[in-house]
Amino acid sequence: MFTGIIQDIGSISYSQNGIYIVKTNLDLSDCKEGSSISCNGVCLTANNINKYNNNYNFNVNIGEETLNRTNLGNVIKNNQKINIEKSLKIGDEIGGHFVYGHVDTVTSIINIERLENSWEYYFSQNFVNNNRFIVEKASISINGISLTIAKVTKDSFVISVINHTYNNTNLKYLSIDDKVNIEFDYLARFISNNENKQSQ
Repeated sequence: MFTGIIQDIGSISYSQNGIYIVKTNLDLSDCKEGSSISCNGVCLTANNINKYNNNYNFNVNIGEETLNRTNLGNVIKNNQKINIEKSLKIGDEIGGHFVYGHVDTVTSIINIERLENSWEYYFSQNFVNNNRFIVEKASISINGISLTIAKVTKDSFVISVINHTYNNTNLKYLSIDDKVNIEFDYLARFISNNENKQSQ
């Protein structure tokens, strides 16, 4: 489990036989073989954790299912940066919202607007069965970042991004048409499921 507060921006590349190498400046001295690490919002299992100078790298196994259901395939192909967060430990501050690292869907950026003190990112709302989770002020995880939905239109939703989030996540590297991982808020999912049961 994670909080959606990104701790580093790293990279991921293919090695061999379904093994990928993640590189990060994040201190992983408290991680061990089998630790869960969020890579662009995808919960992956870290193996062969090594330190080189002040940097760390580790291996992850990524199967076809994960590559098909997330944006990691595109990220690796286009050599894009990824957001990295270590798993939540008992006693850690929950600065965002509970993020499980289980990507629900992938969508695209359709517009980016620079405002005076923030940025607005517009995302395609192409979710056939999950539109009920896209409501104003609801939490949402995008590439593992805990964010709040600012506005909703018929075909899109908008995220307002402050400068700190922009500067400390891979949002600053993304462009229109880039794919992002989406995980809906589990609290919103729980409430929706209860409402459906009560209406039956």
